[in-house]
Amino acid sequence: MPFAADLASQLEQHDAIELDLSAVAEADVSLLQLVCAARRQAERDGKSLRLAMPVHDALAALLERAGFLTDIPSADQNFWFHGDLPR
Repeated sequence: MPFAADLASQLEQHDAIELDLSAVAEADVSLLQLVCAARRQAERDGKSLRLAMPVHDALAALLERAGFLTDIPSADQNFWFHGDLPR
């Protein structure tokens, strides 16, 4: 099942989802957009979507290139990095 369909199915079936992105070796901005959209939908539905662990360096670099880290709100910083931004 494609990632987007699997994520949507999981959100329909569960109140809390823990997403593990540690095995993602290659990604583009569409992955980030999908995760952000799923997170917003979960919040609207009174559910939670969180990352199992902070994003690794490759995804952090993608977040930076895509502009997600410019003036990042603390809620987003906590979501992606579980606290402090990487240096």
